[in-house]
Amino acid sequence: MTERLQDTRVKTSARSRLVLLAALLLVGLASAACVQQSNTYPIEIFKEMHYAQFQRSQEPPRILPPAQSVAFSSAGGPGEVMDVPAVRERPYDPEVAGELFRVNCSVCHGVNGDGTGPAARHIASPGSYFSTTNGSAYAAPPNLLESRTRLTPDGAYSIVSNGILVMPRFGKLMSEEDIRDVVAYVFDTENGLGTGQ
Repeated sequence: MTERLQDTRVKTSARSRLVLLAALLLVGLASAACVQQSNTYPIEIFKEMHYAQFQRSQEPPRILPPAQSVAFSSAGGPGEVMDVPAVRERPYDPEVAGELFRVNCSVCHGVNGDGTGPAARHIASPGSYFSTTNGSAYAAPPNLLESRTRLTPDGAYSIVSNGILVMPRFGKLMSEEDIRDVVAYVFDTENGLGTGQ
């Protein structure tokens, strides 16, 4: 019995020495990997390919600046740099403005601006979700031919940009130039809205 016990102890101590040796070897390898050698990148947990040495051979060649180029030094004084126009607009084109109106506004206000677009009956419907939860429906989209007699172009621009009731805020959907074109189209009595174009 004592010989058996002694054999078991010898085997156990040999195993434990082997495990200890393997653990020391792993610790040694891990610590050697942490030492940064010259001209190498530090060890990173989350590597990015463009920092890796092997990626350099796959980078495109650097394009040199033109021979006559000059480094930018100044754009002038503060008055010149901050000279931003108060209103962003472009030359008015009734065809472009009419198409912007058709795409963005005619679904509610109608192609002629009379407030009879395909969505108007749903907005003013007493069976709509809004009317069933709040007790009454929205008012129908206004007739823009009548509204242009009561509003100024600046007031109309503000309404289109900021929205009102169910009308969305087009200031987040369209550029300032596009909104100004649509407003100009609504107020244009020669080539714009309601002239049969």
